[in-house]
Amino acid sequence: MAKPKGRIYYREEKFPDRMLYGLKWSTAKNPLDIEREMIRHGGQFPMNNGELAGNGLFFHYKQFISICWPHIVWHKWNDLILEKWLTHRIIGCLGPANSGKTNTFAILPLVDYYCWPENTTGLFSSTTKESLEMRIWGEVKKLHRMAKSRFNWLAGNLIEGRQRIVTDAREEASEGRDFRNGLCGVACKKGQNYQGMGDYIGIKNDKVRLVGDELQFMPRSYVDAIANLNKNRDFKCGGLGNPKETLDALGIICEPCAEMGGWDGGIDQTPITKSWPTRFDRGVAVQLPGSDSPNKDGKLGIPIISQADIDADIKFYGKESLQYTMMDEGRMPKGQGTHRVLTRNICLKFHACEEPLWKGDPLTKIWFLDAAYGGVGGDRTIFGELNFGPSNTNEIIIALVDTILVPINVELTEPAEHQIALFVKEQCESRGIGPESGGFDSTGRGTLMSAFANVWSNQVIPIEFGGLASERAVSADLDVRCRDYYSKMVSELWYSMRLTVEAGQFRGLTEDVMQEFCMREWGFTDGNKIEVEPKEKMKIKSGRSPDLADAVVIGLEVARRRGFKIRKMQNFAKKRVDWNWKQKLREKQDTLWKSKELNYRA
Repeated sequence: MAKPKGRIYYREEKFPDRMLYGLKWSTAKNPLDIEREMIRHGGQFPMNNGELAGNGLFFHYKQFISICWPHIVWHKWNDLILEKWLTHRIIGCLGPANSGKTNTFAILPLVDYYCWPENTTGLFSSTTKESLEMRIWGEVKKLHRMAKSRFNWLAGNLIEGRQRIVTDAREEASEGRDFRNGLCGVACKKGQNYQGMGDYIGIKNDKVRLVGDELQFMPRSYVDAIANLNKNRDFKCGGLGNPKETLDALGIICEPCAEMGGWDGGIDQTPITKSWPTRFDRGVAVQLPGSDSPNKDGKLGIPIISQADIDADIKFYGKESLQYTMMDEGRMPKGQGTHRVLTRNICLKFHACEEPLWKGDPLTKIWFLDAAYGGVGGDRTIFGELNFGPSNTNEIIIALVDTILVPINVELTEPAEHQIALFVKEQCESRGIGPESGGFDSTGRGTLMSAFANVWSNQVIPIEFGGLASERAVSADLDVRCRDYYSKMVSELWYSMRLTVEAGQFRGLTEDVMQEFCMREWGFTDGNKIEVEPKEKMKIKSGRSPDLADAVVIGLEVARRRGFKIRKMQNFAKKRVDWNWKQKLREKQDTLWKSKELNYRA
């Protein structure tokens, strides 16, 4: 009898009926088929006697993988990743080089696809097309070919030129192939330009799987795609890489939850394999330190990092090097928050993200604007409102009400400046805010001030980011003028925000605004003054401009000019005491004493 087309058996044409996992299986079921059925039913079948047949998803996934790819060696690292894959939606993986994470995260979505090929979409992303082929997508293709060589009835037809594996077996030239069910490699960069996952946002399917490789080289905007795809009912994401920076995509996905204080909360850095909850719903991070490798003695027989590999890197780079931290220990470098103007931990510690509780007295309303004409350089034009007044504890606090993207139609003959000024005027009139209670960054924006004067009022407050810092004192603890301490006004404004937060006076800080505040670093100029990093550098590093944060600090400065006082700051002129009167009194005393001296001559 000929074997059924499209199905491979081990040695016999039929398997005898047999009992396995408390169930009777027919001759049509080979071992991989059985494991597939167990997975499709959640790892266990309910029986008539009320008991459950089967050993659970963890067991049956391992069995499926071992049958499909007999070369796989199981150890504590891929066991842990499998466990988290089955119990969480978003799994971040921090690991050293050669930790097997790419192999494991290529296998798990493949198993899901083989079990549900008719309604599964899998996306595998990396930086460039070449990186995809050398890393995660190359691993997916290798594993798929191995599986199909043993079980050619498994779903999936490889289209090499399009970096796709699709369920639909029809040729493209016939009736058109359905690409919705299958797996796809996605390059997030073309040349030096980051394209991201924009083309794949909005994908819908019963099961959606996303795996991001080398996420330490991806900007945080990659996480936006995760948030969108996470709306699918059955969604899983695996994000992996060698830890480098808390604010890149890998750092965001693996960031410890708020209860743990984020990355600034002192995450356990002991070299032990571990996991922790992240800030995502049903999110978890897995850390695989090289010094706790299951192949430390090199006897597993697979290319997993060993002590000999670690020792070679220590000898070449040194144990305190970034290379050792990233590529051997797989842990986030220390001191990531030391050069940040603000950190998530500071915001959470001082309740900046909480809603304000007002006493009920009339509040002072402030409007603010950070303008960009027609999206120049990727910047946005942001309008928003702040309120300040007494809280329910009689403390003066300030709160963010909202931020709005100002629409600018570049096709209109009306200049962008006039569109912006008119939009702000209409917003403020509807909110009951006068022109004198708001301002904007006037750096290179002289025509915008003219537009405000023409369509509304000349009482709008221009604030020049690029100008000199003010004559105020830096803080209550530092008797130095801001002009002598900060290189530019923008640096003073950003640090005013930090002082406000640390004083416990800020409320209503939203997640997107907080992220922008936490992205910006500071350094020293040649004159030893503090300077926040230029916006252009920040955009290259993070993939976005800090327009929201810039807008909020403008509002905070306007609020200060309208009477809001930061407890950690005070007026420099008032604090400085003139001690010249002592010197004058001393000189008067010396003159008096000398006038009464007796001069004796022999």
